[in-house]
Amino acid sequence: MPFERTERAAPMAAALAFGVLAVLGAVAPPARRVVAAETPPARDYLAIVAAYADTMIDHGRDVYGAESSPLFAEALDRRSLRMLEGDALERAAAAQRDEWGIRPHDRMLAGANPQHCLNLYQILYALSDVTGQPRYADEADRSLRFFFERCQSPATGLLYWGEHAGWDFRTEKPIDKSAGNIHEFYRPWVLGDRSWRLAPEPCRRFALGLWEHQIGDHGTGDFSRHARIDAHGPDTEAPYARHGGFYIETWATAYEKTGEEIFLRAIESVVDGLERARLHEGGMLAGGSKTRGSRKAYDVSLAVSLGNAAPKVPPELAARLREVASTNDRVFAAAHAGAGKAGAANLWSNAYGAGAPAAGANAWMLRYRQVGGDPFRRAVLRVAEAYRDREVDLSQPVWPGTMGSVILLMLNAHELTGEAKYLGAADAAARKAVELFLGDGSPLPKASHVHDHYEAVTNGDTLMMALLRLWQLQNRPDRKLALVFTDR
Repeated sequence: MPFERTERAAPMAAALAFGVLAVLGAVAPPARRVVAAETPPARDYLAIVAAYADTMIDHGRDVYGAESSPLFAEALDRRSLRMLEGDALERAAAAQRDEWGIRPHDRMLAGANPQHCLNLYQILYALSDVTGQPRYADEADRSLRFFFERCQSPATGLLYWGEHAGWDFRTEKPIDKSAGNIHEFYRPWVLGDRSWRLAPEPCRRFALGLWEHQIGDHGTGDFSRHARIDAHGPDTEAPYARHGGFYIETWATAYEKTGEEIFLRAIESVVDGLERARLHEGGMLAGGSKTRGSRKAYDVSLAVSLGNAAPKVPPELAARLREVASTNDRVFAAAHAGAGKAGAANLWSNAYGAGAPAAGANAWMLRYRQVGGDPFRRAVLRVAEAYRDREVDLSQPVWPGTMGSVILLMLNAHELTGEAKYLGAADAAARKAVELFLGDGSPLPKASHVHDHYEAVTNGDTLMMALLRLWQLQNRPDRKLALVFTDR
């Protein structure tokens, strides 16, 4: 069914009708500290998340250019609820990397990028589960189906998404900007099964494209995290472990869906290359190129990806993936053997190249859920304690995604210990986040606490997903929602 363009009067009416402004105005001011000193009135986080989802569905779609589509906009004016233009666009575009940590060529001000909006899609599917309203999942399905069927390179099968690329709403073409033709995963694509149901052949072409056009040397498994989208042009000089993990998850799902042996060969090649680097080249690449880059002894994100992929491949390869993941676990355990408190530096910065520790700890929790183990448990709790008793440092722009990661970290600590103090800290962090990013009544979170537009690249979707997860634990603790942490 084609996406229909409709005129909508008074954009803020949707949020008002849902009652989000009443929710925001009816509670006591948020605590200044992450720690909750007393029990404040309950807050309806579900209403806040649903208002965000409703607004994106009703006002955040592609109604620009010659053809409308169900894709979601990356950046919006939080009052007009339209894509940025005029003075608002100039102000947003003027934000410098050293001001808030976003590189200009990683922004999608002209259109869409589903990897930047991955947690929005997760929220939509979860809301259908929570509310019983199928429209949320239906709208997510329509958007993803359109993207996979229309926004794929015919030459390589790679998609216009990820760290640098996107789809322009006004030109109906890839976004034309610096680095806009580079394919690089931004997050692991955790909606692989859903995507295959919606668009099986484009998903198959994409998985093949990752092998044929992203991996520069099929014999050694070497690759670059960057590859050309519109033509064959892979390299071999930047085989980052986390990216290899994302490819392996993609190929494992493709093998599970098709049974094609080429995807097993792709997995084996990249795993062998990463293991060779770990054993003989000084460790796995963490930054830069093979010749001048920094290396590390383990990668938890890779281990998580291998754990996710193992059940989808034949037993012999599955055992290989689990052993490689276990090797990373052992090195992690040795590196985190100390019992000291986690450091306080950079707790609130999520800028490029300086991720907040909360996100790393949440990735460790993913691995803990796969295999257990005291090293992961202790490490997660150390980081949780580093945040639990600290005020948010607002001396530099704070992203909504950073606060979302802190909320999720507190919920993870509560899962590990059952201690109420962590659930209280999660609620206090959530209240502070609502104050910082939603306190003016708009249903869309600010791009940072000092940047007044909405922009997906600062992970407002992570904050909203965290609020939904917190609501679920506060109101329906026995119910499980399919919400996966993706900022790893």
